[in-house]
Amino acid sequence: MKKYLLLTVLVMTLAAIGCRFGQPVGTFAYDFPSAEASKNISEKKMHDAIVKACADTGWRVSEPSSNTIEATIMVRNKHTVVVSIPYTASHYSINYKASTNMEYKAKSDGSAVIHPNYNKWVGILDQNIRRNVASSEY
Repeated sequence: MKKYLLLTVLVMTLAAIGCRFGQPVGTFAYDFPSAEASKNISEKKMHDAIVKACADTGWRVSEPSSNTIEATIMVRNKHTVVVSIPYTASHYSINYKASTNMEYKAKSDGSAVIHPNYNKWVGILDQNIRRNVASSEY
């Protein structure tokens, strides 16, 4: 009986560790519905909404080209994530660019896995961008 209990605990522990690492890199893209697009959101307003969301959530911003923002976050001076955010007046996407200490691994089928905190941090950024665009300020 003890062997089964130990085996069960071992399997559950390994399963928990497996869930902690290696989640698929999330896809974060948004096309605003026509109702929101009819608010006449300009590219400048979209730019400002993205930059404000980055600032509000601790991401540093650079602009390598027009209509593209590059955002970097460093957490606990240990983990770094860099994303590229191309945008228009009615669309943006947040794309993985690089990371440090995030267990990123590209697979042979073209997909990739990463530490789950990547999806958490980028998801928070995505929510803030959407909120800024939906607010009356933008």
